[in-house]
Amino acid sequence: MLSGATVWIIIIVYMAFLLLLGIYTWWREKNRSTQDYFTAGGSIKWFILVMTYIASLMSTWVFFAGPGGYYRGGLTFWISELSYIPLFPVITYFVMNKVWLLNSQRNYSTPADIYDDRFRSPLLRAILALIFFAVSLPYVASVFIACARGAEIASGGNVSYSAVIVVIGLATLLFVSVGGMKSIALADTIQGWIFILGLWCIALFALNAGFGGSLTAAVDSVWKNTNAWFSYPGPDNWVPYAARLGYPLSCAIGWTVMLPHVFIRAGYSGDSLRSQRRLMTMAPILQAVVWTGTMLIGLLAIGLVPGLSGTDTELIIPYLINNIILPHGAGVAVVLMGVFILGALAVGLSTANGFLLVSGSIVSEDVLQKLLKVKVSPKQQMLIARFVVIILGFASMWLALNPPQLIWTLIMFAIAMVMPIFPILVCALYWKRATAPAAVVASVAGVVTVLLTYKFGLGDAWYGAFGMLVSAVLMVIVSYLTKETDQQVLDEFYGALELAEAAHYEN
Repeated sequence: MLSGATVWIIIIVYMAFLLLLGIYTWWREKNRSTQDYFTAGGSIKWFILVMTYIASLMSTWVFFAGPGGYYRGGLTFWISELSYIPLFPVITYFVMNKVWLLNSQRNYSTPADIYDDRFRSPLLRAILALIFFAVSLPYVASVFIACARGAEIASGGNVSYSAVIVVIGLATLLFVSVGGMKSIALADTIQGWIFILGLWCIALFALNAGFGGSLTAAVDSVWKNTNAWFSYPGPDNWVPYAARLGYPLSCAIGWTVMLPHVFIRAGYSGDSLRSQRRLMTMAPILQAVVWTGTMLIGLLAIGLVPGLSGTDTELIIPYLINNIILPHGAGVAVVLMGVFILGALAVGLSTANGFLLVSGSIVSEDVLQKLLKVKVSPKQQMLIARFVVIILGFASMWLALNPPQLIWTLIMFAIAMVMPIFPILVCALYWKRATAPAAVVASVAGVVTVLLTYKFGLGDAWYGAFGMLVSAVLMVIVSYLTKETDQQVLDEFYGALELAEAAHYEN
């Protein structure tokens, strides 16, 4: 479809844009603090906050695993996806807004900071740092894989998969190292609109080329030829009873809240409680817009090219452009293939950037300063963080060069791994009797349970649900069996929360 030179021009121009944006931010804020670098110091306005959250959240799912997931999972998979959206405002209101209020008083930088502030446990901080850092590797790798596959398929194999990973990987590492959170948030705002508009352009042109613009005709075609798409458990048996609970829970908790890069955005980065409330109400609307466009592509694909499986379904967008749209107009097909490349880069790199930055903060602050007690200046801390970004980036590039069959596998495993940490956060915010030993036991047991569910074949339906349940139960039991937290620690933590609530709710 596109020549190798055209694909490389798109990639190089796009990466150059990101690098210039990072350099501009660095030039404007040479004297920024480490908290500014990692979290923007709680200064991001509501519109950019919403867009950086959405862009970081979506990842490679939108242009790869998403359409393939709806192709294999069917309409009920879309319903399952949307069912978690009403939970997001509830979780944000009762959990993440309180995290933001505490951050306004306590100035956190890493996801583990709020846990450590409540429980004062170096061991818990170490465990959480390890978990958060571990999930970053597969997620960043999934981004590099998706971008390289997209470039490879768009050029008809004339672009080297390995070369794309190296170029995108190196440029991403440089951008994150130089720019920090503010440049990432600004880039996410632009990238968010690129991939949302690009997604819907592809969906509508595919509908027009395949079914004359008639959604009714598309639905009728699928109903006649693959009517399992409309029923449980879907054409590939993706939505059994277990998944109807496990998947929405994994999305509502693991994906939208507990992954480290979205935790930072939803809890630390907003400039006001008003921005938090805008995030709470607008993010679900944008999520529904994206999922509906992605589902529509899956519906059109199974109506036009049934019988695909595995990796082929994750490349369904370029397949539709090449085989359905191209015969109706070469010019439109070429433009849409370029949109596909841009969209894949935009949605993928926004997530990779966020993960890499928070990983740098975890090692430089959680590990070196808080656990190993290494004394470093703010400038040295940022240098260490940049070094960690580079190391993690190279590790992700290595994994991307030897990828698993499905991008979906990497994404969902990372989401499942962070789910057991959620009950600990809820107890930290609402239950004074919760103790540090309980948090340690719950986090370890919860993650081990998640690993066991995957070991015994339950992970692909339940994801992290069993791990989260084990964590919640042990959090309560062990708390009652262990010594209560020192009253001074509780007074500092809940006192800060009360001060923030008095200040911000009054306004």
